[in-house]
Amino acid sequence: MMNPAFETRMQIAGATGNIADWFEDRLAQIGADVVRDYETDLHDAKEWRDQAEKAVKLAAQTKGDQKDTPWPNAANVKYPLLTVAALQFNARAYPAIVKGDEAVSVKVVGKDRGRPLIGPDGQPVVQMGPNGPEPVWQVPPGAKKRRAQRVKDFMNTHIFYRMKGWEEDTDVLLTMLPIVGCMFRKVTIRNGRCCVRLVSSLKLIAPMWAVDCKTSPRLTEIIDNQARYQVERKMATGEYRYVAFPVENDVQRPRELLEQHRFMDLDDDGQAEPYVVTVDRETSEVLRLEANFSREEAMQEPDEPIEKQSVYYVKYDFLPNPKGEFYGYGFGHLLDEIGEVVNSLINQMLDAGTAQIAGGGFVASGLRLQGKNSGALKWRPGEYKTVDVPGAVLKDGLVERTFPNVSPVTFQLLDMLMAAAKDISSVKDVITGDASNNGQVGTTLALIEQGLAQFTAVYKRVYRSLKEEFTMLFKCLSKWGGDKAREDYLNILDDMEADFDKDFNSEDFDIRPVSDPTSVTKQQKIARAQFLMGFIGQGLDDNEIRRRALEAADIEDIDDLFPKQPPGPDPVMAAELEKTQAETADKMESAKGKSIDNMVKALQAGINMGEMNVSDDGGIPDMEGQPGNAMGDQGAGAGFPEEQGQLDQGVMGGQEPGPYAPM
Repeated sequence: MMNPAFETRMQIAGATGNIADWFEDRLAQIGADVVRDYETDLHDAKEWRDQAEKAVKLAAQTKGDQKDTPWPNAANVKYPLLTVAALQFNARAYPAIVKGDEAVSVKVVGKDRGRPLIGPDGQPVVQMGPNGPEPVWQVPPGAKKRRAQRVKDFMNTHIFYRMKGWEEDTDVLLTMLPIVGCMFRKVTIRNGRCCVRLVSSLKLIAPMWAVDCKTSPRLTEIIDNQARYQVERKMATGEYRYVAFPVENDVQRPRELLEQHRFMDLDDDGQAEPYVVTVDRETSEVLRLEANFSREEAMQEPDEPIEKQSVYYVKYDFLPNPKGEFYGYGFGHLLDEIGEVVNSLINQMLDAGTAQIAGGGFVASGLRLQGKNSGALKWRPGEYKTVDVPGAVLKDGLVERTFPNVSPVTFQLLDMLMAAAKDISSVKDVITGDASNNGQVGTTLALIEQGLAQFTAVYKRVYRSLKEEFTMLFKCLSKWGGDKAREDYLNILDDMEADFDKDFNSEDFDIRPVSDPTSVTKQQKIARAQFLMGFIGQGLDDNEIRRRALEAADIEDIDDLFPKQPPGPDPVMAAELEKTQAETADKMESAKGKSIDNMVKALQAGINMGEMNVSDDGGIPDMEGQPGNAMGDQGAGAGFPEEQGQLDQGVMGGQEPGPYAPM
């Protein structure tokens, strides 16, 4: 008899869509727990969030409150230090990541020499070809590379032409990342198609003590600006559970929803399993509940917990948090103090200039300086006014206040702080193009390399996150791409060998960004290409060297530039084939010798019995040596068997997967 808890776990895992109504009696507690845990995490992240929100306002040059010191409406300039740093990072990172309409590269893991068909004798099966004996291939050489190229082409097309907004989101990501220090991408299913979208770090709340998205006990995405009619529309389709919102005067006021990925024990087995819960924050009403584990994971023994949930978020860190906390640091955190001092110095200098220009001073109490019917005296440049006071009295009754010039130390301090800020943000003249162009090429490249040291370290972190994002997208397409992906695959590739289920059911691929994490700028790439060009004719693959040089120059359609040549024989396989041919020849010679010996013995026995005549010339009549078929039963007619490992495309329950079908 099946354990009731285990049976419930299997039912939950096999369900698709919203299962909130299954647990009607628990929904109130679930909703309260979600809101409570979210508010706890939000409170713990307050310091980081306050600084990040401040950085966003500074970068956006948001006009602040009126400054009332040292006088009303005093100078309140915000130098765009953070803005410049963010723009410079984006300008360097974006072209390094996005190359035309390519962002994904697929590299073959392991060798790609092919796999010959093995016959019953344990030897490779050979057949006669135009150039002599050749192997019968179970997997032909270069099959992995061709499959990798197909996957690469499809994923790039899917990203740039099937998913709306990926390139635009990447632009925003690379602008906001240096400002706030942390951003997220979400891989999920929308309208039956795998997609990726940007999620701000101010909209994704995690415990500050969490290490990463994979091991965090919960992640809460704030889905705000949801119009009431949008929520009610999802209720009507069954995506959300129907709830009655409170009567409000403003029915257009947007709702704030919380989508929390968390662990709960709903099957009463004593172990918490991963779920995705969507809750209305104001009312704590559960709108949607969905399992975040698969049937395979549910098949574990009831006393073994499901330790990990399917992760849909990829975390991008600008700098690791020096406190070891969840959210990374950006220029908004690093330049905060320097920025405030720089702004203070600039505003002091502006106020000092304003004071010197405006003038002012002291007027004797008995002196009345009022213009005729004009109140207090105010001047425009070049204007003279007449007053009813003798000149001597006027001179003695007025004392002009003097304002000292700005101290040279102030300018020195400002220059020092600006230089420190540029060092931190890697905004150097040699990088931005403002440096003198009189130096040698090697010297300039060395300066660029040195100036990009900090940026390269950050860029490698972006590269790792981007690699994780593409890997998650590959898994999503593999498991949940469905008929749309299969149809797209054939239409996009126009390749007779294209088989979506086979190509995406492979573990011999390394999905990675097309960018090079060690070579960021075009100058670096060209310098490396020039270095390689010096090895042409030195025993290396000259065409591969030329290919890399053309890639460094961003030349399109490189394959069209090379002459089409038939591929030469694989040296390893050629050696194996030669060995097989030699062994086959030895076996044939040995068999022939044994056959002759046996026939001689038979003839000798026949002569002794008087049953056989010998010809006059001593020959043996009617004897022919026929070699056996070296190819066996699987020779020239042997085909190319199908590769193993078909992907199970069956969806749980035979239904369309939800947005959080486990990957």
